[in-house]
Amino acid sequence: MENYVEQNPASKVFDDQISKSKFYTQIFLYFGLGILLTAVVCVLVSWAFNSIWPISENIDGSIVLNGETLGVYLGVLIASSLVLLVLSFVITFKSLKGSGSLTVPYVLYSMVMGVLLSSFTFFIGDTYIIGEALFITALLFLGMCGIGYLTHNKLATWAKVAIGFSLAVILLSLLNLVFIPFVVFGGNWALYETYIITYLITEGVILLLFLIMTAFDMARIRTIAERGAGSKNLALYCALTLYSDFITLFIYVLRILVTIVASSRNN
Repeated sequence: MENYVEQNPASKVFDDQISKSKFYTQIFLYFGLGILLTAVVCVLVSWAFNSIWPISENIDGSIVLNGETLGVYLGVLIASSLVLLVLSFVITFKSLKGSGSLTVPYVLYSMVMGVLLSSFTFFIGDTYIIGEALFITALLFLGMCGIGYLTHNKLATWAKVAIGFSLAVILLSLLNLVFIPFVVFGGNWALYETYIITYLITEGVILLLFLIMTAFDMARIRTIAERGAGSKNLALYCALTLYSDFITLFIYVLRILVTIVASSRNN
């Protein structure tokens, strides 16, 4: 077999292309299954929330929460966040140690993320906004994955751009902190519109940062694939990386859309 490969180098290239294709197929299959599992859990938990603790609204559309509903909401939010944090450490530890399968942690992570997201969608309630956020997120994600794949040899450039946007996020966040006391505690609602604009700009810059990180992660995955690595655990780890990017993009897109809709209603 080795003599055949040496005499026919084209066959080795062909085998390498097949192995890379299988690796990419595994990654995006696991990624898709993770997103699907999260969506199913999110819908089911949101439905359970609405069935047991229905939300009432005032005439102006503001949400009315009783103590029990708020307690359950905060409990689910905090508990799911802590479980996700623990699972992140478990997955990172298993990946670095190289022992044990990542299948169960990945499935649990996807399910718990669905529970966490249900706490957001439970209060938003507007399926149109959620669907619009999903559509925009999918377009942005696919676009940045394509850019990252094509520019995999420019990882250093992506890293420098990400650092620049990180500094911008810090500065804008500090600016937001300046406005909050005047708007909330000082009762100076004249600054409310300025605060909303600054908030949206900050969210937009953060969104751009995570778009760059998505391209960076896809570039890293292509670099890994080019090296010929292709184990199941590695594919799961890469899928989890893209999964985390997608969920983060979705959350920020959803927050921006909700803020825009809420501010337009107030006007």
